[in-house]
Amino acid sequence: MADEISTGRAAPGMQLPSETELMSIFSISRITVRQAIALLARQGQVTTRRGKGTFVTRPVPQQDLGKLQGFFDALRSLGIEPRTQLLDFSASAGRVDRSLPEGLDLPVRMRRRYCVDEQPFAVVEAFLPAAAASLGSRRAGELMVYEILQQFLGLHIGHASVVIRCARPDTAIARHLGVDARSNVLVMERTSLTADGATCEFMRIYIVPERYAFRLSVPGPLEIASALRPTNHYEAVEQPHPIK
Repeated sequence: MADEISTGRAAPGMQLPSETELMSIFSISRITVRQAIALLARQGQVTTRRGKGTFVTRPVPQQDLGKLQGFFDALRSLGIEPRTQLLDFSASAGRVDRSLPEGLDLPVRMRRRYCVDEQPFAVVEAFLPAAAASLGSRRAGELMVYEILQQFLGLHIGHASVVIRCARPDTAIARHLGVDARSNVLVMERTSLTADGATCEFMRIYIVPERYAFRLSVPGPLEIASALRPTNHYEAVEQPHPIK
């Protein structure tokens, strides 16, 4: 089975035969079948969905941090068509959210869940200017964040800074991701600014670490080392992003 997956004969998303069928195909016991599937699952090659079966997983998508683009656009550029669901649209949540950096006037909060192959892998939380409130939840659910900023608000991002860290999600985020609230997830925080330096967006993306990766190319070790900033609980990697 591993050979068929690695050579592409078993395509991503394809359902494996049932345990009984695999026992017949390979002339092995049920215990051996289950051990083999468990090994493939630990290697990230298959995933089992309760009541549906076992499926070949997609290769872990890697987002290039050297490009300034929306999360949805980044996924599509990797050949992934995620299913999205608007979880929340609040005109004032940003005014009372103490986790936001000080000094930001971004009261509108959107929360959206991303799923691939029916599995949630990310929750995107975006804080936007007050003018975005007039969109309403229905229209906001139809637009990506970059579309709201550029097409609806007429704002164009000049550059952004990104911080990536590891943290435990709150209960609501953990529930939407389908993970234990005691487990750690990747958290990417992006602060976007217009060309004149005004902050127009703060985005926080919670990601199941086994299902996504980030890639960054740098000129040499000194540059990347200078971006490492230790904190009390984690190390954060921060890189400025020029518009491309």
